[in-house]
Amino acid sequence: MTDSVTDVISGRTTQVIAAEINLIKYQAERVYLAAAVEIGRRLTEAKALLKYGEWGKWLEESVDFSQSRANKLMRIFKEYGDGQPTSSNSDPDPNLNYSQAVLLLGIPKEERAQFIIDMDIEGMTKQELRQAVNERTQTLQEKDRALLEKKQALQENEYLQKAVEDQSSIITELTRELANLKVQLENVKTSKAELDQTARQLKDSLESLQQSSSAKGYERMKTNFINTSLKVRANHIAFLCENLDKTIKEVKHELLQIAPNDKETYITYKNKVYDLLNVWLKDETWSRQACPGEDGQ
Repeated sequence: MTDSVTDVISGRTTQVIAAEINLIKYQAERVYLAAAVEIGRRLTEAKALLKYGEWGKWLEESVDFSQSRANKLMRIFKEYGDGQPTSSNSDPDPNLNYSQAVLLLGIPKEERAQFIIDMDIEGMTKQELRQAVNERTQTLQEKDRALLEKKQALQENEYLQKAVEDQSSIITELTRELANLKVQLENVKTSKAELDQTARQLKDSLESLQQSSSAKGYERMKTNFINTSLKVRANHIAFLCENLDKTIKEVKHELLQIAPNDKETYITYKNKVYDLLNVWLKDETWSRQACPGEDGQ
């Protein structure tokens, strides 16, 4: 009873003792944080000197550290030291202790100082600080996830835009080819109309010939008929040659278009064109029909 009264009079209560213990713990952790930074500095230096595969053995035999513990100490040095393995001029934040420093590793380095100011961590318990760090980490993860989703959406939008542009280009090309086909169809219609007109003229000439009783008129009409027939054939041949030239050019153009992407098809049809041309050129009926009298010479 006397001792309790004496303690009360002297101010030595259990609350005071607990406060002193906690203060010593805090100071010890601050000292340990500085020591951890220096140990991490030297571990970083040693690892750079060791060969590949020697790190784990050196830790076990030389300093009795596991690799996970060594990695944590090196990270503390990286985050709270000056980042230079051979310098010791920079001390960690004097307001942090070791436990706080370890928990704050969950906060990105560039945001850590502002987090310390915003949260006023000096008055927080270890559990409160752990919860605050977890909440901020979750917020940062959600932010990163939102940014990633936004980036993916932008990439998908760019892909769709490119697909639309490619489709528009294809439509433009098909429209151009359709216009060319329409022009060719009109040319064919025009040629057919000219042939029909000539045929009517020939029919009229034939009828006039049949109605003529004059031998001289008959011969004249016959000559006109032959000349007109030859003219029609010549015009038709010119039309066919022109279309043949266009067809060969179009085949060549299409083959050159697919050559970079479908070499097999390109070679197959190029050879077919060559074979057709060779067959036509070697056909002996060209010379026999053009000069029927030469065989009798």
